[in-house]
Amino acid sequence: MKLKFLAGAGPASYAISGLVVNGFDLSPFSEGAQFVGNDQTRASGIFDMTWSESELHVVLAQPTQTGDIPWGARAAGWFDAATYDPEARYVEATNSQAIELIESGKAEYWRDPTTGAWTVRLIHHEPQSMEPAQ
Repeated sequence: MKLKFLAGAGPASYAISGLVVNGFDLSPFSEGAQFVGNDQTRASGIFDMTWSESELHVVLAQPTQTGDIPWGARAAGWFDAATYDPEARYVEATNSQAIELIESGKAEYWRDPTTGAWTVRLIHHEPQSMEPAQ
């Protein structure tokens, strides 16, 4: 199974075991079926399912928020569900200013420990004293 995370409203993390996502069994979704979401799939954080090249592709969401700078998050792409890490970030910045700040080391991706939402924040360095150490 392949996963992709949209940037948006979703659980802070998912419980994924085989074809079960947050307690919702995906095995009845056979090749050729059309996904129609319902209260159960929404509650499980499942936004879409399709079959491609005989493999199930599932779209989930990772919560995001705007912090220090606008960053315009998007999905980082498809990956194998067996490598899913609930602590990892699966969305990335699209805003050119945010990308430039991240690449230059002036900003970083950061996850709010309270909400689990990802954001881009400026890195604030502690001022260093020019006085010699005593």
